[in-house]
Amino acid sequence: MIITISRESGSGGSEIGHKLADKLGVPCYDKTVTQLTADISGFAKEIIEHSADKTPMPFDYSGYYYFYDTAGSEKWLPVYDQIYLAQSKAIRRLAAGGDCVIVGRCASHVLAERKIPNISVFVHAPVEQRVERIMERHNLDEKSAIKYLRKNDKARAAYYRKYAGAEWGRMQNYDMTISSAVGIDKVVNILADFARMK
Repeated sequence: MIITISRESGSGGSEIGHKLADKLGVPCYDKTVTQLTADISGFAKEIIEHSADKTPMPFDYSGYYYFYDTAGSEKWLPVYDQIYLAQSKAIRRLAAGGDCVIVGRCASHVLAERKIPNISVFVHAPVEQRVERIMERHNLDEKSAIKYLRKNDKARAAYYRKYAGAEWGRMQNYDMTISSAVGIDKVVNILADFARMK
């Protein structure tokens, strides 16, 4: 049972992922994916963190190209693409280790590509609640929190569009979409029940 969680910025998706994992007695991989990706790719952890769920443009022509070996054929690839491939390898390796919850990083698409069964969830929430959560978590004023929210959502949508070839947040792309407006713990209970039924 692999549960993947995609989420709007400030929706509490990461918190839900960790609480759900605790409730089910399985590991939750969030920041862990970053470290494993760094180990696999050789890139610094800080570069991986900067690229997480983000891509600056449909194709990254940043000028920084490195050598990467993909499925036995050697190719030149942009940095962000190399990171995505290494990250995908990390996600599949974690999923192969057993039941778990994986937050973000296009995990549902990565696992679906290799036909690894997973329950994909998208967590959303009203803008007002998301702004409030971001203000509290990052100690920002309302204007800055709204800017932060829009920037992150836009980056995640672009990342998903590029690597999954689909629309981020569109309900047809997930097994379940749910609003955290009903409460974090209630969402955790709903997802736990859903997972047990599967």
